[in-house]
Amino acid sequence: MNISEDELEQRLRELFADERLDLPPPPEAGTTIVAGARRRRRRRQGVLAVTGVAAAVVAVSGGLTMVRLHAEDGTAVMSADGSSISVKPPENLTAGRQAQSSVPGPTSTQDIEASSPPAPPTSKASRPPSAQPPSKLPPVLSGPLLGSDGFGTIKLGMSETQIAAQGVTLTEAQAGASCTVYTAQGSGVPSVATVVVSKAVGLTVVTPEQVAHTAEGIGAGSSKAQVLATYPAAKDESGGVVAPATDAADYHFRLGDSGVVQTSLMSVNQDCAG
Repeated sequence: MNISEDELEQRLRELFADERLDLPPPPEAGTTIVAGARRRRRRRQGVLAVTGVAAAVVAVSGGLTMVRLHAEDGTAVMSADGSSISVKPPENLTAGRQAQSSVPGPTSTQDIEASSPPAPPTSKASRPPSAQPPSKLPPVLSGPLLGSDGFGTIKLGMSETQIAAQGVTLTEAQAGASCTVYTAQGSGVPSVATVVVSKAVGLTVVTPEQVAHTAEGIGAGSSKAQVLATYPAAKDESGGVVAPATDAADYHFRLGDSGVVQTSLMSVNQDCAG
């Protein structure tokens, strides 16, 4: 029996359209399909990872053994199979680095001083008074002034008559062989003083009862160090310090625990007190 192609095609279509040939999917078909897809994805990722590791091993075994960067000049050195290849960065990068590192530093003292921050000023007021040098201590101006040539209007070398003419009264005389000790007071002297008058050379010693100060600021309470700093030619003597006032007279400073406690003026050439 010969069947034409058209009839064969028609029968095949009817056969495929027959519902009896349909196979319904089982209830768990969806879950099974998803699980299978996940397995295939994990298998593909594992294959890719193994492939990457194999490529890395091949690259190392192929001879890439060292890549070294020189930070000093920016040159990269690559060594493979015992050979070296030097690669330098672009010229503009190297020049920029050199220009930055070649900034000139200060070349003179003035430049160094200008680049350095100024030191904080030190306050002289913060220095304790005891740390000041003796010559920098404030001068003593308390008490009467004992000059280098006399006391008030009376001067070394004056006789009793000349002293009395200055408005000074001499009392409580204590006469000796060649000199007499008096208490002098009156308008001619700043304060009461003990004086010694020589018959041969006149007034030789003046010692105010109140501690007097000198024109250089040495007086009551001045330390020995301050006296020596004020009078560099001063020398020690029994109980104190003697310092030249002039070529013809000396200051005699008697010292105690608090410093100077008495000041006298005495002629260098005299026959009353040694």
